[in-house]
Amino acid sequence: MPTPIPPARAWIALAAAALPAALAACNGSSSLERGLTRAGHAIDATFDGAQREERMYALPVDGIVDVDIETFSGDVVIRGGRDTKGEALINVEVLARHGHARKEDALESLKQVEVRAEVQRGGDVPRLVVRGTSTSPESFLHRTHIDIELPEVRRVRVRTRDGKVQVYENRGGADVVTTDGEVRVFTPWAITEDVSIVNRGADIVFRAFHGTCGRFDVDCVNGKVAARVTGGDWRIMDARNDQDTLHATLGTCTNRMVMRNVDAAVIISIVDNPMEYGSLFSSP
Repeated sequence: MPTPIPPARAWIALAAAALPAALAACNGSSSLERGLTRAGHAIDATFDGAQREERMYALPVDGIVDVDIETFSGDVVIRGGRDTKGEALINVEVLARHGHARKEDALESLKQVEVRAEVQRGGDVPRLVVRGTSTSPESFLHRTHIDIELPEVRRVRVRTRDGKVQVYENRGGADVVTTDGEVRVFTPWAITEDVSIVNRGADIVFRAFHGTCGRFDVDCVNGKVAARVTGGDWRIMDARNDQDTLHATLGTCTNRMVMRNVDAAVIISIVDNPMEYGSLFSSP
């Protein structure tokens, strides 16, 4: 008879068997990656003694839109290229992290967090605007994790802190500021508009398709810069360049690619398959 596998070892064996499929599926735009992220938030909330509330919004959108998000704290994930039947689907997890001894206070304080979303028209394309605010005197204990799915995304603007920012399949520029959370901008499109990314305490990873061009101005403090460009006229001959600084031009575009980081790396890839992996890897 075969030897029974102890329960703990059985779980390890099951996880090992499932890992390759999970890694392959975590390509940034996958439902599996989104599900794993949400499950991780729920587990963290349980261990922190946090109270958690999920809010859902669905707004009609026609074609490509710009996205503009400002929130006081928390993760922001924007996923373009999704089959959402002409809607912007917005999932918000609101957390009150008052600890196990103050669960009632935390539950009551959820009412003090407001998230507003609207589609503003009048420009060359509609703009999805999301604002998260907290009126609590202990707003530092609140988080808003915002996850948005859209058919087509052009330009993106994000302001948050203490949270990761992930942008998938944008077709235009990006303007991102956060702290203490990894920033990932992954797109299968060539980016020929301004990009500005500022972070502290976690990596910046920028991946885009061949045809991306511009003037790169990248600087880290207590970090490093790594770049891989597999196509185009890539010129990096600048006396200022070293392990934590990059001044270079790609192609003939004059748009600026400005990235700043402290205590972490900036990783840039301009390749023929920029969507080949998602949030589990960082090599260029």
